[in-house]
Amino acid sequence: METTGKRTVQVNVKMSSDDFTTLQKAANALWPEAILSNSGILLGLAKLAAKDILKRKPGKRLR
Repeated sequence: METTGKRTVQVNVKMSSDDFTTLQKAANALWPEAILSNSGILLGLAKLAAKDILKRKPGKRLR
């Protein structure tokens, strides 16, 4: 990890409107009072999922 600060990385994502609606509902369940941008929703949920995956034992499959 860098100790000098964060760098911006641009990521483009394509998904259906149904998929994004599901992500919005999940974000609202986790952070009901937060005002989040679309990118904030994606980043927040992706970061939580990534941390959860890295805590698992190697080789454990997702369902």
